[in-house]
Order: sequence, then C-alpha cells, then structure tokens
Amino acid sequence: MSAKEVRTVFRQLLKAQRRRFAGDERIAAAARVQTRTEFEANRSLEDPKLIAKRLKHARNVEEVIRRYVVQAPRSTEKENTYQVKFTSEHALRDRHPIIIKSSLQKDKKPDEE
Repeated sequence: MSAKEVRTVFRQLLKAQRRRFAGDERIAAAARVQTRTEFEANRSLEDPKLIAKRLKHARNVEEVIRRYVVQAPRSTEKENTYQVKFTSEHALRDRHPIIIKSSLQKDKKPDEE
C-alpha cells in the first residue's frame, strides 16, 4: 500500500461525508474528526496486510455513507414529518428495502386518511 493510496481513500471518505452531511455542520465536523483520528491512529502501521484491512474498512465506511445514509430534515409543512432526501447515489434498487417508521407516527385507520 502506497501513501498515495492511503491519501486517496482518506480524501474519498472526507468527500462522501462532506456531500452526505451538507447542511449539518455538527455531524459533518464529528465525522471529519473521527476520520482524522482513525487515520492518525494507524499512521505508524507497517504490516501490509493490516494496512490493506484498514483501507478496506475505510472504503466500506465510505460506501455506506454514500449509498445508505440519507438526510431527513424536519418538514416545515407537517408536524412530526421529515423530508427524506435521496440522491442518484443511494442504493434504492438494491434488495435491501428501506423502511422508516418513527415512534412519533400514529397508526391511522383507513377512514382517517
């Protein structure tokens, strides 16, 4: 593993975080700090197998952030409603259905809708 490859994975992870957490500076900052902390903690690794394992983990984290994390800001139009923002990168066609049910939701009877 070259230093260039490590930097590339680091930058890809930061880019995914920046894009996915845009508008939520608190979460974006926490993600940046966590990423930097993890990479700095592994800076002195010399075992190529262990480095490869850690880079694979970083790539997997980047993919999860990019494909499976969505932002859902609270709607200003309806009470207890969130607007989920999907992008073309999200894994909407995967065989993993996304089911979101909040504890705030009340089960409505068909005649109440």
